[in-house]
Amino acid sequence: MDEFNFGTVRDYTKQLRSIRNWALKLRQLRPRIDTTWEEPADWVVKDSNIHGEPARTLTITLMPTGCEWASLGGCTMCGEFEGSTKGDVVSPIFHVAQFASAVSKYVPDYNPSWIRIYQEGNYINQNEIQRSAQLTILSLASLIYGIKRITIESMAKYITPRNVKDLSKSIKRDIELEIGMGFEAENEVIRNVCVNKGESLDDFSRAINLLKEEGIRTVAYVLLKPPFLSEKEAINEAIATIQLANDIGFDAISLEPVSIHAFTLVHALNLLGLYELPWLWSVIKVAQNVQHIRDFRIGGVGFYPRPFNVAHNQHSNSDVGCNKELWDKIKEYGRTRRFEVFNNLECNCKKEWENICKTPTIPLMERIDQQLSLLNLDSYKLATSEMQFQTQSFVNHTTAIAGGTQYKR
Repeated sequence: MDEFNFGTVRDYTKQLRSIRNWALKLRQLRPRIDTTWEEPADWVVKDSNIHGEPARTLTITLMPTGCEWASLGGCTMCGEFEGSTKGDVVSPIFHVAQFASAVSKYVPDYNPSWIRIYQEGNYINQNEIQRSAQLTILSLASLIYGIKRITIESMAKYITPRNVKDLSKSIKRDIELEIGMGFEAENEVIRNVCVNKGESLDDFSRAINLLKEEGIRTVAYVLLKPPFLSEKEAINEAIATIQLANDIGFDAISLEPVSIHAFTLVHALNLLGLYELPWLWSVIKVAQNVQHIRDFRIGGVGFYPRPFNVAHNQHSNSDVGCNKELWDKIKEYGRTRRFEVFNNLECNCKKEWENICKTPTIPLMERIDQQLSLLNLDSYKLATSEMQFQTQSFVNHTTAIAGGTQYKR
Protein backbone atom coordinates (compact mmCIF):
# COMPACT_ATOMS: atom_id res chain seq x y z
CA MET A 1 0.00 0.00 0.00
CA ASP A 2 2.97 2.33 -0.47
CA GLU A 3 0.98 4.06 -3.21
CA PHE A 4 -1.46 5.33 -0.57
CA ASN A 5 0.06 7.21 2.35
CA PHE A 6 -2.60 7.34 5.04
CA GLY A 7 -0.36 8.42 7.94
CA THR A 8 -0.73 6.90 11.42
CA VAL A 9 -3.67 6.15 13.70
CA ARG A 10 -2.64 9.01 15.99
CA ASP A 11 -3.24 11.43 13.12
CA TYR A 12 -6.93 10.45 13.18
CA THR A 13 -7.77 10.97 16.86
CA LYS A 14 -10.70 13.29 16.14
CA GLN A 15 -12.04 11.13 13.32
CA LEU A 16 -11.79 7.91 15.34
CA ARG A 17 -13.67 9.48 18.25
CA SER A 18 -16.44 10.52 15.89
CA ILE A 19 -16.57 7.10 14.20
CA ARG A 20 -16.92 5.35 17.56
CA ASN A 21 -19.61 7.75 18.72
CA TRP A 22 -21.62 7.27 15.53
CA ALA A 23 -21.24 3.48 15.61
CA LEU A 24 -22.50 3.38 19.22
CA LYS A 25 -25.46 5.70 18.59
CA LEU A 26 -26.58 3.65 15.61
CA ARG A 27 -26.37 0.37 17.52
CA GLN A 28 -28.52 1.75 20.32
CA LEU A 29 -31.48 2.30 17.98
CA ARG A 30 -32.62 -1.33 17.96
CA PRO A 31 -33.85 -3.30 21.00
CA ARG A 32 -32.56 -6.72 21.99
CA ILE A 33 -33.69 -9.83 20.13
CA ASP A 34 -34.44 -13.20 21.75
CA THR A 35 -35.05 -16.66 20.35
CA THR A 36 -35.99 -20.09 21.67
CA TRP A 37 -33.67 -22.90 22.71
CA GLU A 38 -35.63 -25.23 20.42
CA GLU A 39 -34.16 -23.61 17.30
CA PRO A 40 -30.77 -22.00 16.56
CA ALA A 41 -30.83 -18.28 15.90
CA ASP A 42 -29.92 -19.24 12.33
CA TRP A 43 -28.46 -22.11 10.36
CA VAL A 44 -27.11 -22.73 6.89
CA VAL A 45 -25.81 -25.71 4.92
CA LYS A 46 -23.43 -25.32 2.01
CA ASP A 47 -20.92 -27.30 0.00
CA SER A 48 -17.31 -26.51 0.79
CA ASN A 49 -13.84 -28.06 0.77
CA ILE A 50 -11.41 -29.44 3.35
CA HIS A 51 -7.81 -30.00 2.23
CA GLY A 52 -8.85 -30.45 -1.39
CA GLU A 53 -11.75 -32.78 -0.66
CA PRO A 54 -15.47 -31.94 -0.96
CA ALA A 55 -17.11 -31.18 2.38
CA ARG A 56 -20.61 -30.30 3.49
CA THR A 57 -20.63 -27.50 6.06
CA LEU A 58 -23.32 -26.90 8.66
CA THR A 59 -23.26 -23.50 10.35
CA ILE A 60 -25.19 -23.22 13.59
CA THR A 61 -25.66 -19.74 15.06
CA LEU A 62 -26.41 -19.72 18.76
CA MET A 63 -28.44 -16.96 20.39
CA PRO A 64 -25.88 -14.12 20.61
CA THR A 65 -25.23 -12.26 23.83
CA GLY A 66 -23.60 -9.70 21.57
CA CYS A 67 -19.98 -8.91 20.82
CA GLU A 68 -18.50 -7.03 23.79
CA TRP A 69 -16.50 -4.80 21.44
CA ALA A 70 -19.68 -3.90 19.55
CA SER A 71 -21.33 -2.80 22.80
CA LEU A 72 -18.69 -0.03 22.87
CA GLY A 73 -19.25 0.93 19.24
CA GLY A 74 -17.47 -1.90 17.51
CA CYS A 75 -16.57 -2.48 13.88
CA THR A 76 -18.09 -0.06 11.40
CA MET A 77 -19.49 -2.70 9.01
CA CYS A 78 -20.64 -5.39 11.45
CA GLY A 79 -24.39 -5.75 12.05
CA GLU A 80 -24.28 -8.97 14.05
CA PHE A 81 -24.80 -7.16 17.38
CA GLU A 82 -28.32 -6.26 16.22
CA GLY A 83 -29.48 -9.87 16.49
CA SER A 84 -28.34 -10.22 20.09
CA THR A 85 -29.59 -9.74 23.65
CA LYS A 86 -27.43 -6.58 23.68
CA GLY A 87 -25.11 -7.78 26.44
CA ASP A 88 -27.43 -9.80 28.70
CA VAL A 89 -25.46 -13.04 28.99
CA VAL A 90 -27.35 -16.06 27.70
CA SER A 91 -27.31 -18.93 30.20
CA PRO A 92 -25.04 -21.92 29.46
CA ILE A 93 -28.02 -24.28 29.77
CA PHE A 94 -29.83 -22.35 27.03
CA HIS A 95 -26.82 -22.39 24.70
CA VAL A 96 -26.12 -26.11 25.17
CA ALA A 97 -29.80 -27.01 24.70
CA GLN A 98 -30.01 -24.83 21.59
CA PHE A 99 -26.93 -26.45 20.08
CA ALA A 100 -28.14 -29.98 20.88
CA SER A 101 -31.54 -29.21 19.38
CA ALA A 102 -29.96 -27.89 16.17
CA VAL A 103 -27.69 -30.93 15.87
CA SER A 104 -30.58 -33.36 16.34
CA LYS A 105 -32.58 -31.63 13.59
CA TYR A 106 -30.01 -30.89 10.91
CA VAL A 107 -27.09 -33.30 11.23
CA PRO A 108 -29.14 -36.41 10.27
CA ASP A 109 -30.49 -34.69 7.16
CA TYR A 110 -27.23 -33.19 5.88
CA ASN A 111 -24.40 -35.34 7.30
CA PRO A 112 -21.85 -32.49 7.55
CA SER A 113 -18.13 -33.11 7.87
CA TRP A 114 -17.51 -29.50 8.93
CA ILE A 115 -19.45 -27.66 11.60
CA ARG A 116 -19.21 -23.94 12.29
CA ILE A 117 -20.47 -22.77 15.67
CA TYR A 118 -21.15 -19.04 15.70
CA GLN A 119 -22.78 -16.72 18.20
CA GLU A 120 -21.88 -13.57 16.26
CA GLY A 121 -19.17 -12.42 18.60
CA ASN A 122 -16.32 -13.99 20.52
CA TYR A 123 -16.90 -17.64 21.31
CA ILE A 124 -14.19 -17.76 23.97
CA ASN A 125 -15.17 -14.56 25.79
CA GLN A 126 -17.00 -15.58 28.98
CA ASN A 127 -18.94 -12.32 28.94
CA GLU A 128 -20.59 -13.55 25.75
CA ILE A 129 -20.82 -17.33 26.18
CA GLN A 130 -19.96 -18.90 29.52
CA ARG A 131 -17.02 -21.27 29.78
CA SER A 132 -19.10 -24.33 30.70
CA ALA A 133 -21.18 -23.85 27.53
CA GLN A 134 -18.10 -23.21 25.39
CA LEU A 135 -16.43 -26.46 26.35
CA THR A 136 -19.55 -28.62 26.51
CA ILE A 137 -20.67 -27.57 23.03
CA LEU A 138 -17.22 -28.18 21.53
CA SER A 139 -17.04 -31.57 23.21
CA LEU A 140 -20.47 -32.52 21.86
CA ALA A 141 -19.57 -31.27 18.38
CA SER A 142 -16.43 -33.39 18.29
CA LEU A 143 -18.52 -36.50 19.05
CA ILE A 144 -20.74 -36.07 15.96
CA TYR A 145 -20.09 -38.90 13.54
CA GLY A 146 -18.18 -37.82 10.44
CA ILE A 147 -17.09 -34.39 11.71
CA LYS A 148 -13.56 -33.52 10.60
CA ARG A 149 -13.39 -29.81 11.40
CA ILE A 150 -14.98 -27.39 13.88
CA THR A 151 -14.76 -23.62 13.44
CA ILE A 152 -15.41 -20.91 16.01
CA GLU A 153 -14.59 -17.17 16.05
CA SER A 154 -12.96 -14.68 18.38
CA MET A 155 -11.10 -11.40 18.48
CA ALA A 156 -7.41 -11.99 19.07
CA LYS A 157 -7.43 -10.24 22.46
CA TYR A 158 -9.57 -12.97 24.03
CA ILE A 159 -7.15 -15.73 23.06
CA THR A 160 -5.14 -16.52 26.23
CA PRO A 161 -2.95 -19.47 27.27
CA ARG A 162 -5.66 -20.80 29.59
CA ASN A 163 -8.44 -20.46 27.01
CA VAL A 164 -6.37 -22.21 24.38
CA LYS A 165 -5.54 -25.17 26.62
CA ASP A 166 -9.18 -25.58 27.69
CA LEU A 167 -10.37 -25.50 24.08
CA SER A 168 -7.77 -28.00 22.98
CA LYS A 169 -8.70 -30.48 25.72
CA SER A 170 -12.37 -30.38 24.77
CA ILE A 171 -11.80 -31.62 21.20
CA LYS A 172 -11.08 -35.17 20.07
CA ARG A 173 -7.53 -35.34 18.70
CA ASP A 174 -8.54 -36.50 15.22
CA ILE A 175 -10.69 -33.40 14.64
CA GLU A 176 -9.39 -30.02 13.50
CA LEU A 177 -10.37 -27.03 15.58
CA GLU A 178 -9.90 -23.64 13.95
CA ILE A 179 -10.52 -20.12 15.19
CA GLY A 180 -11.41 -17.29 12.83
CA MET A 181 -10.22 -13.77 13.62
CA GLY A 182 -11.16 -10.50 11.98
CA PHE A 183 -7.74 -9.43 10.71
CA GLU A 184 -9.52 -7.04 8.32
CA ALA A 185 -6.64 -4.90 6.97
CA GLU A 186 -2.84 -4.79 7.05
CA ASN A 187 -2.78 -0.98 7.25
CA GLU A 188 -3.21 0.16 10.85
CA VAL A 189 -5.22 3.26 9.86
CA ILE A 190 -7.67 1.21 7.80
CA ARG A 191 -7.99 -1.51 10.46
CA ASN A 192 -8.26 0.76 13.48
CA VAL A 193 -9.88 3.89 12.06
CA CYS A 194 -11.96 2.92 9.01
CA VAL A 195 -12.98 -0.41 10.57
CA ASN A 196 -12.48 0.54 14.26
CA LYS A 197 -11.12 -2.93 15.03
CA GLY A 198 -9.12 -1.93 18.09
CA GLU A 199 -6.38 -4.55 17.59
CA SER A 200 -2.74 -4.37 16.55
CA LEU A 201 -0.56 -6.66 14.47
CA ASP A 202 1.13 -7.79 17.70
CA ASP A 203 -2.27 -8.95 19.03
CA PHE A 204 -2.69 -11.27 16.07
CA SER A 205 0.89 -12.58 16.11
CA ARG A 206 0.59 -13.42 19.81
CA ALA A 207 -2.73 -15.22 19.29
CA ILE A 208 -1.41 -17.21 16.32
CA ASN A 209 1.60 -18.41 18.31
CA LEU A 210 -0.57 -19.49 21.25
CA LEU A 211 -2.92 -21.44 19.02
CA LYS A 212 -0.14 -23.13 17.07
CA GLU A 213 1.34 -24.44 20.32
CA GLU A 214 -1.89 -26.39 20.88
CA GLY A 215 -2.36 -27.45 17.26
CA ILE A 216 -5.36 -25.17 16.68
CA ARG A 217 -5.74 -23.77 13.17
CA THR A 218 -6.20 -20.06 12.52
CA VAL A 219 -8.30 -18.23 9.93
CA ALA A 220 -7.86 -14.56 8.99
CA TYR A 221 -10.96 -12.71 7.83
CA VAL A 222 -9.87 -10.01 5.38
CA LEU A 223 -12.29 -7.22 4.47
CA LEU A 224 -12.84 -6.11 0.92
CA LYS A 225 -13.77 -2.44 0.87
CA PRO A 226 -14.01 -1.00 4.38
CA PRO A 227 -15.81 2.35 4.52
CA PHE A 228 -14.09 5.49 3.22
CA LEU A 229 -11.90 3.57 0.72
CA SER A 230 -12.10 3.75 -3.05
CA GLU A 231 -12.53 0.57 -5.10
CA LYS A 232 -8.87 0.61 -6.14
CA GLU A 233 -7.64 1.20 -2.60
CA ALA A 234 -9.86 -1.61 -1.36
CA ILE A 235 -8.50 -4.10 -3.91
CA ASN A 236 -4.88 -3.23 -3.20
CA GLU A 237 -5.41 -3.30 0.54
CA ALA A 238 -7.11 -6.71 0.44
CA ILE A 239 -4.27 -8.22 -1.60
CA ALA A 240 -1.64 -6.75 0.73
CA THR A 241 -3.58 -7.93 3.79
CA ILE A 242 -3.90 -11.49 2.51
CA GLN A 243 -0.15 -11.59 1.89
CA LEU A 244 0.61 -10.26 5.38
CA ALA A 245 -1.83 -12.69 6.99
CA ASN A 246 -0.05 -15.52 5.22
CA ASP A 247 3.37 -14.19 6.22
CA ILE A 248 2.56 -13.96 9.95
CA GLY A 249 1.29 -17.53 10.05
CA PHE A 250 -2.48 -17.74 9.54
CA ASP A 251 -3.38 -21.23 8.27
CA ALA A 252 -6.32 -20.06 6.16
CA ILE A 253 -7.51 -16.73 4.81
CA SER A 254 -11.08 -15.80 3.97
CA LEU A 255 -11.85 -12.76 1.83
CA GLU A 256 -14.96 -11.04 3.20
CA PRO A 257 -16.56 -8.56 0.79
CA VAL A 258 -18.44 -6.01 2.89
CA SER A 259 -22.23 -6.42 3.01
CA ILE A 260 -24.84 -3.94 4.21
CA HIS A 261 -26.26 -4.45 7.71
CA ALA A 262 -28.78 -2.22 9.45
CA PHE A 263 -27.73 0.04 12.33
CA THR A 264 -24.11 0.20 11.24
CA LEU A 265 -22.00 3.12 10.11
CA VAL A 266 -21.62 1.47 6.69
CA HIS A 267 -25.41 1.33 6.34
CA ALA A 268 -25.79 4.99 7.33
CA LEU A 269 -23.17 6.01 4.75
CA ASN A 270 -24.76 3.80 2.11
CA LEU A 271 -28.17 5.40 2.56
CA LEU A 272 -26.57 8.79 1.83
CA GLY A 273 -24.86 7.48 -1.29
CA LEU A 274 -21.46 7.81 0.40
CA TYR A 275 -20.62 4.09 0.37
CA GLU A 276 -21.05 1.53 -2.40
CA LEU A 277 -20.60 -2.21 -1.94
CA PRO A 278 -17.57 -3.80 -3.61
CA TRP A 279 -17.98 -5.06 -7.15
CA LEU A 280 -17.73 -8.78 -7.79
CA TRP A 281 -15.03 -7.96 -10.33
CA SER A 282 -13.02 -6.71 -7.34
CA VAL A 283 -13.56 -10.02 -5.52
CA ILE A 284 -12.31 -11.89 -8.58
CA LYS A 285 -9.38 -9.49 -9.04
CA VAL A 286 -8.22 -10.15 -5.49
CA ALA A 287 -8.65 -13.92 -5.88
CA GLN A 288 -6.61 -13.97 -9.07
CA ASN A 289 -3.76 -12.18 -7.29
CA VAL A 290 -3.51 -14.59 -4.34
CA GLN A 291 -3.46 -17.97 -6.05
CA HIS A 292 -0.31 -18.90 -4.12
CA ILE A 293 -2.25 -18.94 -0.82
CA ARG A 294 -2.74 -22.55 0.21
CA ASP A 295 -6.16 -22.24 1.92
CA PHE A 296 -7.92 -19.21 0.45
CA ARG A 297 -11.67 -18.84 0.93
CA ILE A 298 -14.34 -16.33 -0.09
CA GLY A 299 -17.15 -15.42 2.30
CA GLY A 300 -19.18 -12.29 2.81
CA VAL A 301 -22.72 -13.66 3.13
CA GLY A 302 -22.95 -15.89 6.23
CA PHE A 303 -24.23 -13.48 8.88
CA TYR A 304 -27.02 -13.23 11.42
CA PRO A 305 -29.08 -11.11 11.11
CA ARG A 306 -29.02 -11.35 7.33
CA PRO A 307 -27.57 -8.40 5.41
CA PHE A 308 -29.72 -6.04 3.37
CA ASN A 309 -27.44 -6.52 0.39
CA VAL A 310 -24.17 -8.14 -0.61
CA ALA A 311 -21.32 -7.46 -3.04
CA HIS A 312 -22.54 -7.13 -6.62
CA ASN A 313 -21.77 -5.60 -9.97
CA GLN A 314 -23.71 -2.50 -10.91
CA HIS A 315 -25.63 -2.38 -14.17
CA SER A 316 -27.24 0.57 -15.90
CA ASN A 317 -30.52 -1.30 -16.40
CA SER A 318 -32.73 -3.11 -13.90
CA ASP A 319 -31.54 -6.57 -14.93
CA VAL A 320 -29.22 -8.37 -12.47
CA GLY A 321 -26.78 -8.86 -15.33
CA CYS A 322 -23.82 -11.04 -14.44
CA ASN A 323 -24.34 -11.16 -10.67
CA LYS A 324 -25.89 -14.61 -10.40
CA GLU A 325 -23.31 -16.07 -12.77
CA LEU A 326 -20.41 -14.62 -10.79
CA TRP A 327 -21.84 -15.64 -7.42
CA ASP A 328 -22.29 -19.14 -8.84
CA LYS A 329 -18.60 -19.08 -9.81
CA ILE A 330 -17.67 -17.97 -6.29
CA LYS A 331 -19.72 -20.83 -4.85
CA GLU A 332 -18.11 -23.23 -7.32
CA TYR A 333 -14.71 -22.02 -6.15
CA GLY A 334 -15.78 -22.69 -2.57
CA ARG A 335 -16.55 -26.31 -3.50
CA THR A 336 -13.53 -26.98 -5.70
CA ARG A 337 -10.89 -24.40 -4.70
CA ARG A 338 -10.01 -24.13 -8.38
CA PHE A 339 -9.01 -20.58 -9.35
CA GLU A 340 -9.65 -21.50 -12.99
CA VAL A 341 -13.38 -20.97 -12.44
CA PHE A 342 -12.68 -17.21 -12.60
CA ASN A 343 -11.07 -17.35 -16.05
CA ASN A 344 -12.73 -15.85 -19.15
CA LEU A 345 -15.58 -14.09 -17.34
CA GLU A 346 -17.00 -11.06 -19.12
CA CYS A 347 -19.89 -8.61 -18.92
CA ASN A 348 -20.60 -5.15 -20.28
CA CYS A 349 -20.32 -3.75 -16.75
CA LYS A 350 -16.65 -4.71 -16.46
CA LYS A 351 -15.55 -1.62 -18.37
CA GLU A 352 -17.45 0.60 -15.93
CA TRP A 353 -15.75 -1.16 -13.01
CA GLU A 354 -12.36 -0.55 -14.63
CA ASN A 355 -13.17 3.15 -14.98
CA ILE A 356 -14.27 3.37 -11.35
CA CYS A 357 -10.96 1.84 -10.29
CA LYS A 358 -9.22 4.74 -12.06
CA THR A 359 -11.26 7.45 -10.32
CA PRO A 360 -8.99 9.84 -8.36
CA THR A 361 -9.64 10.37 -4.65
CA ILE A 362 -9.06 13.10 -2.10
CA PRO A 363 -6.93 12.45 1.03
CA LEU A 364 -8.42 9.86 3.37
CA MET A 365 -8.75 12.19 6.36
CA GLU A 366 -10.61 14.75 4.28
CA ARG A 367 -12.87 11.99 2.94
CA ILE A 368 -13.74 10.81 6.44
CA ASP A 369 -14.45 14.34 7.68
CA GLN A 370 -16.70 15.11 4.70
CA GLN A 371 -18.72 11.91 4.99
CA LEU A 372 -19.19 12.02 8.76
CA SER A 373 -20.34 15.65 8.56
CA LEU A 374 -23.30 14.56 6.41
CA LEU A 375 -24.67 12.00 8.87
CA ASN A 376 -27.89 12.83 10.70
CA LEU A 377 -29.36 10.54 13.33
CA ASP A 378 -32.98 11.67 12.91
CA SER A 379 -32.79 11.14 9.15
CA TYR A 380 -31.36 7.68 9.69
CA LYS A 381 -34.15 6.77 12.14
CA LEU A 382 -36.75 7.81 9.59
CA ALA A 383 -35.04 5.90 6.77
CA THR A 384 -34.73 2.67 8.76
CA SER A 385 -38.29 2.83 10.04
CA GLU A 386 -39.43 2.83 6.42
CA MET A 387 -36.96 0.14 5.31
CA GLN A 388 -37.43 -2.53 7.96
CA PHE A 389 -40.49 -3.94 6.21
CA GLN A 390 -38.35 -4.55 3.13
CA THR A 391 -35.83 -6.72 4.94
CA GLN A 392 -37.37 -10.02 3.87
CA SER A 393 -37.17 -9.18 0.17
CA PHE A 394 -33.49 -8.40 0.55
CA VAL A 395 -33.00 -11.66 2.45
CA ASN A 396 -34.69 -13.64 -0.31
CA HIS A 397 -32.53 -11.95 -2.96
CA THR A 398 -29.36 -12.60 -0.98
CA THR A 399 -30.30 -16.24 -0.45
CA ALA A 400 -31.04 -16.81 -4.13
CA ILE A 401 -27.92 -15.12 -5.47
CA ALA A 402 -25.19 -15.62 -2.89
CA GLY A 403 -26.39 -17.95 -0.17
CA GLY A 404 -25.89 -21.55 0.77
CA THR A 405 -27.93 -24.66 0.07
CA GLN A 406 -30.52 -24.21 2.83
CA TYR A 407 -31.45 -21.32 5.12
CA LYS A 408 -33.69 -21.16 8.15
CA ARG A 409 -34.79 -18.24 10.30
